[in-house]
Amino acid sequence: MSSPRKLSRTSPLKKIQTTIVKRVFNSPRAFERGLALWPPLAGDGVRARNISDDWSYGEVVLRSTPLTQNMHGAAFGGTLFAMTDFLFGTLVMKRLGRDYEAWTRTGQFQFLSPGRRGATMPVRVTDELCAEILAGIAADGYYNVSFTCVITNPDGSVAGVGQQDLHVRPRKGREASRKPGEVRETDESMTTREPKGMTLEHLVTAAAWRAWGPTGSGEHGLLTAVLSASRRIPEPEEQARYVCGEILSRDALTTGELLELAIPRRLLE
Repeated sequence: MSSPRKLSRTSPLKKIQTTIVKRVFNSPRAFERGLALWPPLAGDGVRARNISDDWSYGEVVLRSTPLTQNMHGAAFGGTLFAMTDFLFGTLVMKRLGRDYEAWTRTGQFQFLSPGRRGATMPVRVTDELCAEILAGIAADGYYNVSFTCVITNPDGSVAGVGQQDLHVRPRKGREASRKPGEVRETDESMTTREPKGMTLEHLVTAAAWRAWGPTGSGEHGLLTAVLSASRRIPEPEEQARYVCGEILSRDALTTGELLELAIPRRLLE
């Protein structure tokens, strides 16, 4: 059996693909129309809308129909997760310009309630966030951005919360020249950064286990109740304030012990 032909960078099909991509990303309206026809999202009923002219804001919406629902009449879990995957990175790249590229590095999703009758997810990329990204790239050659996406139903209930890290780097330079899959060399001069996003969530979960798990007081009911309540708080920093507040108010751990776990002091006040 002959091996399949690889798509050459100069092949007619590749040229057509490049032309289509350029036109789709040429303006917010073109981007919205292009995604409406893109099979992976269009088939699931996912659309982008209300993208601002400066690419600082947009919304991802889910149109619920019998063709996009599971057997229970709700959105598929994979569809809700897919809603969190594409718009934030697109807005970041458009705001930073052609000299930068970005893609989702890792992610997780909390399913909180069924996605019924459609769902909406707003995405914002502020000037402050752009400045933070550029400062991180200037210091380390790349920057991993933590961001939170909240998907709500028409009645205001939260269908799910996505936590992801976006890897952003210049299209040219040291980081871009690293081969895919190649281990990054250790650089001890890199800036130590405050834990955010999923990293902060994991540290807070570890703190709760240390306070009430088998090596702590062993109060498993309290451990379950606090973590169950925290997962319904979308923002990781607010989760940290809540969980650490419960830990400190119950004298389960001291402030010093929480600081040893790298929980930022400002979240313990």
